[in-house]
Amino acid sequence: MYNFCNIDTLFLRKVKGQIILVQIYVDDIIFGSTKPSMCHKFASLMKSEYKLSMMGELTSFLGLQIKQSEEGIFISQGKNVSDMLKKFELTSCSSMKTQ
Repeated sequence: MYNFCNIDTLFLRKVKGQIILVQIYVDDIIFGSTKPSMCHKFASLMKSEYKLSMMGELTSFLGLQIKQSEEGIFISQGKNVSDMLKKFELTSCSSMKTQ
């Protein structure tokens, strides 16, 4: 049997060449845009309709670590790997390069 993680709802809107993405997973909402003012407008709209907490810039989600920079958005699973190594008592093992 396979265990899949799916996205509950993903919305995409384009306005004059600018994009806003809104992803809803259970009771979490993640959003981002190519234009910061679109994010501010969306946040204001959501706050006017619902009680919510703004957590700031996304740094982790569903076990993934997320780093945002001018060069792009980078996603890793370093914490998951570290947790698995601890679980199986492999923290003292040496790492090896793979190709």
